[in-house]
Amino acid sequence: MASSGSPSPSPRGGAPRPATTEDRPGARRLGTVLLGAEALCLLLLGGFMITRVGSQDVGASLAIGLAVFILLFAIAVGLAALSLSRRGRFGLGFGVTWQLFQALVAASMLRAAIVVVGGIGMLLAIATFVVLLALVRATPLPFDDEEAKGRRGPRG
Repeated sequence: MASSGSPSPSPRGGAPRPATTEDRPGARRLGTVLLGAEALCLLLLGGFMITRVGSQDVGASLAIGLAVFILLFAIAVGLAALSLSRRGRFGLGFGVTWQLFQALVAASMLRAAIVVVGGIGMLLAIATFVVLLALVRATPLPFDDEEAKGRRGPRG
């Protein structure tokens, strides 16, 4: 079927179902790139916090704590990007949840007059959220393929 974005026939009767991600491979690729960019930014920020350990403006324990926290999330967002590229559902679930958290942090930065970093964070969170939400709506449920083939899955 051509990638027209129109609904395709459903295996259950004549009701149409939304277009799947196979109909829109560019959206999955864009979501993967956006999550990868976020992971890279977090990795750079974590590295920057490590360089601040000996500075006078940030205490050593705070800098180490922030670096570890940020680097753990960089790894998680990187794994979400990898999962999304391999058509996994973890990337979608964690990615959408992460965007909400990132938007909250970016809004706090904007309120504290950290305009450039907060603005970039907010734009990246909104763009990634919109792309991932489109993928969530288009991703079939785990047992849709089995039902289409006439098999009965664990749902009965």
